[in-house]
Amino acid sequence: MNKKCIVRRINYHYGDTIKIKPLFDIHYGNTLCDVNELKKYLADSDDKTYFIGGGDFLDSIIVSDKRYRKSIDAIESEEIIDKQIYGLFKILEPYKDKFIGCGIGNHEDTIVEKCATNPIKRLCEKLEVPYLGYSWFFKLQFSENGGRGRTVMIHGHHGYGGGSRTQGGDITKFSKDISFYNADIFLRGHVHRLQSDEIPQLSIVGDTLVSKSRMLVICGSFKKSLSNDGSTTWEEKMGFPPVKMGGSTILITPNSTWCDIKVSL
Repeated sequence: MNKKCIVRRINYHYGDTIKIKPLFDIHYGNTLCDVNELKKYLADSDDKTYFIGGGDFLDSIIVSDKRYRKSIDAIESEEIIDKQIYGLFKILEPYKDKFIGCGIGNHEDTIVEKCATNPIKRLCEKLEVPYLGYSWFFKLQFSENGGRGRTVMIHGHHGYGGGSRTQGGDITKFSKDISFYNADIFLRGHVHRLQSDEIPQLSIVGDTLVSKSRMLVICGSFKKSLSNDGSTTWEEKMGFPPVKMGGSTILITPNSTWCDIKVSL
C-alpha cells in the first residue's frame, strides 16, 4: 500500500508535555451539533497543543439524500455544503497553525461520490493544512535543541462499521487493527464514542523484559444523540445508548528512554 506519511517536527524542552487533540465527528450543519462544546474543546489548548482532524467535520446531508430531514438541517440557505465549509472554517481558523492535517469521513465522502467535489479538501485548502484521506500515518518527531530525538507514530482512520450497543464492542472491533499497523497511537472515529484503551506489548531489549504500550483512542463526537424538540434522530431510531460527548486529549511527555503517553477523556 502506497500511503503517504505526514511528518511533524516538534521542538521541546525536557519535562514538556505535548498535547494532541483528535477532532472527529463534528457534524457541523446538523441542528444537533453542539457548537459551544466544540469551541470549548478548541479553546482548551496552548502553544504545545496540536489538532488532528478525522472526518465527518461536516454533516454533508443534502436535500436529495434519503437521510435528509429539515429538522436536522441548520443551514437556512440552499447552499448547504458551501455554508457548512465556510461556517466551520470560521470556527477553526484561529487554530489553523496547530492543525497537523484533516481527513475525510463517510458523510463528506458521500458528497464526493454524488456531487464530484470534496468538501474536506476545500476546507483543508482554506486552513492551509494537509489533506489526509480516509486513513493516514503521522510521524511526530520530537527534538530537544537538535538532540534527544523521540519519534511517536500515529495511525488514524475515520472508522467503520455500525456502532456497538455494548460498552466494549467498539474497543474490541478497533483493537484488531493494532495487529496490522506499526504505530504507537491508533485514532478511530465514526461510532461517536469517547473511549480509550492501553494495550501493553512486551519485548526484550538486551536481556531485559520491557513493556511499550500502544494506545487506542475512539475520538468522540460533537453531535447530540437526542433532540429536545421531539425530532427523531438516527441514533434514537437505531437504539444506540447515550454516550459522552466531546473529544479526548493525548498527553505525550518525552522522557529519558522514550515517551510517557496518557489519554484524558
